[in-house]
Amino acid sequence: MNQDNPPNNNNNDDPQAIVNSLQFPTLLMQAEPRQVVTANKKACELFNKELSEIEGYRGGQVFDCIHSFTEAGCGLDKNCEGCKIKNAVVDTFASGKPHANVQTVLNIKKQEDTMPYAMVVSTEKVGKFVLITVVKYEKQ
Repeated sequence: MNQDNPPNNNNNDDPQAIVNSLQFPTLLMQAEPRQVVTANKKACELFNKELSEIEGYRGGQVFDCIHSFTEAGCGLDKNCEGCKIKNAVVDTFASGKPHANVQTVLNIKKQEDTMPYAMVVSTEKVGKFVLITVVKYEKQ
């Protein structure tokens, strides 16, 4: 378990309780379809979105990655093949192995502008879900 962001093990069956117990912006993702089940308040604040704009969406849609706006969409666009975040999430689902401090730069669409954002995330499997903890999300 991530010692800086430990989930409350008493609530592993309640997705909202899992993310609300965490101190960093966190998304809780399901495997099939690979979508966000819920997020904590800190994630909503970080992405400036209501929970309804996060739940049921793919990670890149939550982050506003430019590749999530293509016809193929997040995770399916040809540019997503090398996405470090997607690959860490997929591997965590498949192997159960956490990934700490995965660093990348995503091109983020804000209104009509596209800007590079430095991102650092960690992934961890909790039950049938994967937690995606956002350690860093800042415009370059």
